[in-house]
Amino acid sequence: MEELPGADAAPEPEERAGRRWRARRWHGALLVLAGVLGGCAGIVFSLADDPAAEAPAGAAAAEAPVRYVFVAGLAYDGTPEPPPTPTPTPTPTPARLRTAEGVRLWSDGDSTSYFMTVALFAEWSALGGIPVRGADYKISSGLMRPDFFDWPAYLAAEMARYDPDVVVFMVGANDANQVRSAEEYGARVGAVMDLLYRPGRTVVWVGQPNMGRADLAASVPRINAVFEAQAAARPWVLYLDTWTLTSAADGSYAAALPDEQGTLQVIRVSDGVHFTPAGGRRLALAVIAALFEPGR
Repeated sequence: MEELPGADAAPEPEERAGRRWRARRWHGALLVLAGVLGGCAGIVFSLADDPAAEAPAGAAAAEAPVRYVFVAGLAYDGTPEPPPTPTPTPTPTPARLRTAEGVRLWSDGDSTSYFMTVALFAEWSALGGIPVRGADYKISSGLMRPDFFDWPAYLAAEMARYDPDVVVFMVGANDANQVRSAEEYGARVGAVMDLLYRPGRTVVWVGQPNMGRADLAASVPRINAVFEAQAAARPWVLYLDTWTLTSAADGSYAAALPDEQGTLQVIRVSDGVHFTPAGGRRLALAVIAALFEPGR
């Protein structure tokens, strides 16, 4: 009886070749599967731009180098992904005041601000608030001439010294005819608003009034628009429009207007720029109204 080859008998040459072919096939399939499952590598094989790809099949084609093309967004070179950029926390809008009791108030500005500050401090004290200093103003000052008076440096020192809860600031009459670029002036205004910021502090930026001088009547609205736009970008700043507050019903300049009791009061002096004490009180009451919640 013819002896059958055992399990460990050497295979015939053709069988050995078939096994080698099958082993290579499975080995290749496993490699392909591993490449698909490890898709983070994102490697795409391309010979399209390789001159050797045009060679005929055979030894020359077998020697053609494989080109690796990394697909953007899929290739992984081992560099860790950067952490996502955190969403900035918006600066909270300061709550309107419910009371002036114990609230520390600072006010200053150019010469148009003086009687406003005098009246504001008196009214604030009557409400139980705390003016942190005496009334003052800086004559002929503005933001365009730091060589004449450096408001940013002065304000930084004042904020460090008094740390007020409410800041009231009024400048611009001396800048209005000097401003040539709204963008450049806006940068100056925004920098001062940023300098005055601290958590919990409210800044009231008082705009310039209607003017009885033709040159200022033409130029002041442009700087008021800058004040309003810069304040709108900063939740801690309240912009107070005094142009409307100091205009007649038809929008024209008014030297006299009725007070809260309906009594006619002269609010401007003869230069058409500065305020009388009654005019300063008119502005001060508007500042206080802006600080408190509607309906108080």
